[in-house]
Amino acid sequence: MQAVQDAVYPLVVWCVQKVKIGERALIRLFRGQIERLIRSKFRGAGITVNGNSPCDLKIYNKDFFTRLGSDFSLGVGEAYMDGWFDCDALDEFSFRVFTYALYLEKRLILNRFFNYILYHVFNLQTKSRAFEVGEKHYDQGNDLFEAFLDSNMNYSCGYWKNAKNLEEAQINKMELIAQKLKLKPGMKVLDIGCGWAGLCKYLATNYHVQMVGITVSEEGAKIGRKRCKGLPVEIRVQDYRDLNEKFDRIVSVGMFEHVGPANYKIFFDVTNRCLEEDGIFLLHTIGVNHKRLPRIEPFFNTYIFPNGCLPYYKDIPDAIEGLYVIEDWHNFGNDYNKTLMAWHENFVKAWPKKLAYKGERFYRMWKFYLLMAAGAFRSRKYQLWQVVLTKNGYPGGYDSVR
Repeated sequence: MQAVQDAVYPLVVWCVQKVKIGERALIRLFRGQIERLIRSKFRGAGITVNGNSPCDLKIYNKDFFTRLGSDFSLGVGEAYMDGWFDCDALDEFSFRVFTYALYLEKRLILNRFFNYILYHVFNLQTKSRAFEVGEKHYDQGNDLFEAFLDSNMNYSCGYWKNAKNLEEAQINKMELIAQKLKLKPGMKVLDIGCGWAGLCKYLATNYHVQMVGITVSEEGAKIGRKRCKGLPVEIRVQDYRDLNEKFDRIVSVGMFEHVGPANYKIFFDVTNRCLEEDGIFLLHTIGVNHKRLPRIEPFFNTYIFPNGCLPYYKDIPDAIEGLYVIEDWHNFGNDYNKTLMAWHENFVKAWPKKLAYKGERFYRMWKFYLLMAAGAFRSRKYQLWQVVLTKNGYPGGYDSVR
């Protein structure tokens, strides 16, 4: 079955591209009506075209509206990258887009059909595609991520309770994870999706545990090994499906978004197989509570996180049935808004001296990514969950921490 999907997938991608070309030509015939409709939708969300508010859009290209009419989400992102419009507060624009549900505006029927097939019928997260996000996103230069992340290079939501800045928020997050895992010296701990090994280093240093971190990023692994030199930390470039050894604790931070619905059961089967009977597994992931929210966002899938898919909240209980007990489910999604705004501030500061060689289009793409994501979390339409799981229930009951 997978061989058939791999063979058909390029054809569907080709169809989507051709449909978009034809669709844009059709929409140009109704340019005036499309523009009036989009302006009206924006006004309903408090956004004025060529207005004076920070969230208003300043339009420079007359084809802006036809581009949005064909594909609102991808269209607006590509239009910003190409300099077709500006906005002084993209985060506030995003907040309004999600608060007033403009993301529900639909493409034409044929485009919607092919995109549904592309994103919901195919398994985009197979082992053969598992390393694509590492190659296209995480391996595009450690200088980029060092420029805007905290000193431990945590590329996930910080925990801002009692934190004054990004550095404190990320330390708080790592400490929160450590407390929830109830670590003891000498334990063997697995970090699935370890990034640049910031959490591995923190837990090995402060809790004297043995860490194994796996990642699909060659560049991340190089930095992680360097940072953890001399510590009981092993960093591997490995797909999670190839794991087959026992651990006292398992943690996965910001990786489940790359697993995909077709593989959720496999993911939890693997972690269950690798977790000791009295172990604890902490899953840290972005997720959605409403079916109508886009779980595969076209702009992010095309330019930022290829093959990414956010879990629907029911997916986790369904996939762990018969495998795990849910001990705790903690939602601190609004903290991602603060984290993303801090990343954006660091990115903008670092750009002139450290990153300008990447070019203006990359700069606009990255700003759009960070600020649109911040506004989406600020609207509370997207969530950040930490779910604590055990195989048989924690002896005596599990007391979580906040």
